[in-house]
Amino acid sequence: MTVPIDQQDRYETFYQGNSGHVVILLPGLCGSELEMGVIPRLLRQSDHSYVIPRIPGYSAHTGLKDYQEWIETVDQLVYDLNSSYKSVSLVGLSMGATLALAVSERNANIKCLSLLSTVIFFDGWSVPWYYPFLSFIYKLGVRNWHYKESEPFGVKNKDLRRHIRKAVMANSVSELGAAHLPAKHLYQSLQLVAATKKNLEDITSDVLIIHAIDDETASPKNPDFLISKIASETCRVIWLGNSYHMITVDNEREVVANEVIKFIGLSIQKEEALNHYDLESPILIIKNRHEG
Repeated sequence: MTVPIDQQDRYETFYQGNSGHVVILLPGLCGSELEMGVIPRLLRQSDHSYVIPRIPGYSAHTGLKDYQEWIETVDQLVYDLNSSYKSVSLVGLSMGATLALAVSERNANIKCLSLLSTVIFFDGWSVPWYYPFLSFIYKLGVRNWHYKESEPFGVKNKDLRRHIRKAVMANSVSELGAAHLPAKHLYQSLQLVAATKKNLEDITSDVLIIHAIDDETASPKNPDFLISKIASETCRVIWLGNSYHMITVDNEREVVANEVIKFIGLSIQKEEALNHYDLESPILIIKNRHEG
């Protein structure tokens, strides 16, 4: 599939593989492809296609849009890609994982979800005490402020953290995205979280959850809550012990990337096996043991 010229503004990145499967990568709020670590490289090696959409109001330098438009943009992309590929999967990091959940609540045509450091509750050990009041402050009309990222910048790896600190001090940005989030973006992300919590029972896609025990932004309460709510028959959870929030670039980044690629492959194989079984097996009439 070649991206038409008039469609190129829809994507930050578009890679065409030959496996028939396409993966939508969703970095964190105002993030970039670099946040996804080596996942894009391993997708290319697996011959999968992948896209990073340009989401108005969510992606960096795309203006201000409400969270509903974020969901609509990705949902429409899933619909369009399903017409050209055998299957579509989502891989989301941080708020990108929350966005992936929101899209999956309304779109059943998603093969699998890989949820990395999902944010449902901002309850990690480094979240400032005033964070729960930011929505209230915004609603009062106080909106000319930014939320500044600070140590440890989501990473446990000291060398990477030192590098990020220097980049932020010099440019207010780093490989992991902007160091300052405008009030409008942050408020919309909080609205997205609140809306997503309400309909998690509608999710039936295969789900992989990877989360760090020491995540400084979202505690282990987040994956525990997801597990208790989603309706997916397949749900695998992996806990990491040597990373913080940005698990795709931290100490266990290779583990994260390999597990994501493996899970996507297994989900595809499962679907192919089920389709083969349905085609090769006779129609069965199944009754409960006490039925006549």
